[in-house]
Amino acid sequence: MARPGVYIRDVHLLDELNNQIERSGEAMSTIDMNVGNYINGVRDTLRSQLDYIQMKLGEAKSSLSSAENALSICRSSQAAAAVVGLPAPSCVLEECAVDAARAEVAKWSMRYEQGQRIMGECQQEIAGYNAGGHVLIRTMCEQQTPLASQTLMERKGQLQDILNSEVVASPMNGSSDMSKEPLRSPSEGNRNNALKKRFKL
Repeated sequence: MARPGVYIRDVHLLDELNNQIERSGEAMSTIDMNVGNYINGVRDTLRSQLDYIQMKLGEAKSSLSSAENALSICRSSQAAAAVVGLPAPSCVLEECAVDAARAEVAKWSMRYEQGQRIMGECQQEIAGYNAGGHVLIRTMCEQQTPLASQTLMERKGQLQDILNSEVVASPMNGSSDMSKEPLRSPSEGNRNNALKKRFKL
């Protein structure tokens, strides 16, 4: 069964791994920024459209109020004409204007309600992303990535110290007269074996 752990044969590969970690953090940060800009743009567009609908609704209500006033005046004229025995004026145009104004108010009221519902859903989605994906990505970029990079560089320094140190032969069979001269030029195989025994990431 394979022993757990990561064995490094080339310390310089740690630099490349560290670069990849840093690039990944930058990429995640860019993604988070782009997503944030997009959803904020959608929100601002919806808000602008909702403001426009609200303005049109206000205009429709004002038109309805004017149309109803005109119809009220016309009907007052009809009543006054009936009192004095004069022909009553027609209020057909005023009645049509009121009906049209009411339809316009109903149309923009429905659109405004739909816009508010969509805006509410958009705000919920934004809040959900900010509490979930945004927090996760910022944690990865601002905490986990620097920590991983720092840890990796610390391990690299430790490995470099081992590689720069001289490997000393161990005495055999407890003999005290064995040479303890350092191995000046250990082979690559001996160096790798020494690394595996003395350090494991």
